Parts: sequence; C-alpha cells; structure tokens
Amino acid sequence: MRFVLFGGLALVIGLAIATVAFIPEAAAIKVPADFTYEEAKSPEGPVTFSHKKHVEASSLKCSACHTKVFKMKKGKSGTLTMAAMNDGKFCGACHTGEQSFSVKDKASCNKCHLKK
Repeated sequence: MRFVLFGGLALVIGLAIATVAFIPEAAAIKVPADFTYEEAKSPEGPVTFSHKKHVEASSLKCSACHTKVFKMKKGKSGTLTMAAMNDGKFCGACHTGEQSFSVKDKASCNKCHLKK
C-alpha cells in the first residue's frame, strides 16, 4: 500500500516538474502591470513602463533585463536619468537604435514620456 501511495506521489511530482520545464517564461510568470517613473520629471512628461509590451510584443524574457540591467529590488539599480541612459545604462542598454529605437533620438521621446 505504501509503495502505491509513494509511487503515485512521485508520478504526480514528476509530471508537475516536467510540465513546468516546458512552459515558456512569459506564460509561466504573470506580467506586472504598467508603472510610471514619477521621479522622471521633465518637460516631456513622466515615463510609463510596460512589461507587457517588452515581454509579449518583443518576445523578451524577464532575464534580458533582470538582474543584468535592472536589479530586482527597488532603488538598488541606481537613479534612472537620461544621462545614464545615454551612457548605455538602464533602458539605454537596449534602446541604442540597433535593437530598438534609441534613447538619444528626439523624435522617439513620446514613446516613453507620456504627457498627462
């Protein structure tokens, strides 16, 4: 009886592990809601970031930015500024004009800075 019980339990655990191993990262993790960088005070307006746009539309994995570009704990990555992004930090690590529009491109400001 114990053998059947433990065998069944082992089978269920094995199937659960196998199922999780084949689920793409974007499907396995709930994408966080959009948020606004209120500290990004500029004439262009605050910056609203969309995980959904980056993960789903661009097929990026969470690990593309976390923890290489952005730390997982708020305040640990440093201060997000245009100067830092122009130096290739934060969003400027990918938004160079090669992978995506450049943070230095004045015509693209309204893609991130949303006037209220």
